[in-house]
Amino acid sequence: MPFVSWVTTLAAVTIFSLVFVRAIVDVLPDFTKKPPSRYRVRINNAMKRVELDPRKNVQMDFGWKHGSVRRQMILAAAKPCEYGNGPASSNLISIGVSDKLQREQFVNGLIPQKHPRTLYGFFHPYCNAGGGGEKVLWKAVQSTLARNPSNVALIYTGDTDATPQDILHNVGKRFDYELDKDRIVFIYLTKRRFVDSKMWPHFTLLGQALGSALLTAEAIYKCAPDVWCDTMGYPFGYPVVYYLTRIPIITYTHYPVISTDMLDKLKYSKGPKLTTTLKYLYWKVFMLFYQYVGTFVTTAVTNSTWTNNHIRKIWRNTKPRIIYPPCSTEKLVLKDDNWERKNQVVVIAQFRPEKRHELIISSFAQFVATLDNKADAPTLVLIGSTRSQEDRDYVEYLRNWSQEVLHVPKELLQFHTDCPYEQIKRYLSESTYGINAMWNEHFGIAVVEYVASGLIPLVHASAGPLLDIVVPWDVEHRRQVRRNTTETRTGFFFKDISDPDYNKMRDGSKYPTLCELFITVINLTPQERTAISKRGRECVLHKFSDFKFHQDWCHVLEQIESGSTGISKKRR
Repeated sequence: MPFVSWVTTLAAVTIFSLVFVRAIVDVLPDFTKKPPSRYRVRINNAMKRVELDPRKNVQMDFGWKHGSVRRQMILAAAKPCEYGNGPASSNLISIGVSDKLQREQFVNGLIPQKHPRTLYGFFHPYCNAGGGGEKVLWKAVQSTLARNPSNVALIYTGDTDATPQDILHNVGKRFDYELDKDRIVFIYLTKRRFVDSKMWPHFTLLGQALGSALLTAEAIYKCAPDVWCDTMGYPFGYPVVYYLTRIPIITYTHYPVISTDMLDKLKYSKGPKLTTTLKYLYWKVFMLFYQYVGTFVTTAVTNSTWTNNHIRKIWRNTKPRIIYPPCSTEKLVLKDDNWERKNQVVVIAQFRPEKRHELIISSFAQFVATLDNKADAPTLVLIGSTRSQEDRDYVEYLRNWSQEVLHVPKELLQFHTDCPYEQIKRYLSESTYGINAMWNEHFGIAVVEYVASGLIPLVHASAGPLLDIVVPWDVEHRRQVRRNTTETRTGFFFKDISDPDYNKMRDGSKYPTLCELFITVINLTPQERTAISKRGRECVLHKFSDFKFHQDWCHVLEQIESGSTGISKKRR
């Protein structure tokens, strides 16, 4: 074949392939949103057959178009909650009991048209975990539903071991939030294992990225929303959302998947040169993909100054805003300054290794060993949720290790798992100090809860606690100030030699260890404790209330609805 003919053929094949791919991409939103022909006739006939006995269950199978039909039924339903797919994650769709009693009205509402309802899809595969990230999710859901009675929340979850009733009960128990249950639809996902780090022992970042894209595709296939809200941090699903639906994407980022700090630290780390170089190149390529998926974001929201600074560097096409997590400070702040509290330290953190319970317990053990009179030691109370058997095993390990190895007196150490919210509030109201030891804690809702409840916070000097929460506060002018003095202090910081970025010359003279901090705070006078407590409570009530989150979240929704997102570069 002559060279010119070969080039012409290659060009033609390339152009045809591009046109074909573009055509496929253009029809994908119809695949996820447009129901099949005559689906209304099928539904109407099925409902007629049970008109005399509406209690009889009617399940229908629409094959590969079941997601688009489920979407239309939710839009038309008297009670959208009746159209979830259940923990068994069935593709069969049951007609809601409420709609069987109003067949004609329901069937007429199925006509594909512009519905007054808006479906907000909240992608949070671990929605039943009970941590700070889940509190953000459920407050965002509550605010979204409160903003407009036509809004419906789709919750994409992988918690197939819990029914919708179980999950919503836990929300009330853990967070004290009342939700309009009729407008919450649970879409259960079966492929959550693909975002679990255990699934990818090697190339974990890449594996979880691919897994999140797959899980996102499953969510869209089962029921496409009108607005995508990622409140957990799975950015590699954003291209999937865009190409399958062409809908706005709101992302609430708790911490970046990969950061420039990680790259810089690896670049200058000591170790086998070839291994380090290859890992650096892997992370660098991964960062480029992370930057790319950010171009699909409509509105980027971050939870703290630390996270916002990183996201600004990575997703340069966006203008991320900070919306501090809802911390229920208005429910925790005590008005009475004359508090009588126990000599007690609380730690509220999920029982996971990164929360550094071992550091806390070992520091406490060292501190107790320095005391001549053990009666002067506060009681250390560890409170947290457990997500799995692995977490429960971790608690048992900590319990045995603290007593058998560190010899912490049994009466000075308590463990409480999966406590109801009211019980947590009781511990907060009666304790004196609160600890957070996590390195680079992206925010730290527990720290806010400590301060709002009047506790003296003892926190690691990094990220959210350092930059946003335990900040110098001017009581007279009711504002945050730069300098941390005895008149502006709202808490205490520590660092530890085990910190990944610990620098003995820089940090050793500036910050005490946690053990040393224990000695400092037990010697505070009652007047000093009261003054620190008052300043801190005023600060967090101003910055971190549920109402402040509600206002800021509704502002995001208002901009999405109006199309005014402030994005400097948009995809068309």
